Amino acid sequence: MANPVWYWTHFTPGDGSLLSDMEAAWGSNFDALNESQKAWMLFQLGHQLYMDAEGTLGDEFKSISYRVRSELDNWNKLGLIQALVEQIKGS
Repeated sequence: MANPVWYWTHFTPGDGSLLSDMEAAWGSNFDALNESQKAWMLFQLGHQLYMDAEGTLGDEFKSISYRVRSELDNWNKLGLIQALVEQIKGS
């Protein structure tokens, strides 16, 4: 991630918010976090977005989980996450 976290979010460094505290603790690019910690955070945020989302899943999504896990490498998983984030932000 070339841009600092404040580039992607709505906060000002040093403003006392949670994001400001996270940046102070982990650096502007969250460099102090390891891959596992970043993935956990991504999982937690994704789960919270899912819980707040409107609509239902449908049966095809229950069966695709195994295929995603077994057929996509991490690079493609990250690309898919990025594409979905942009689509959700644009809607």
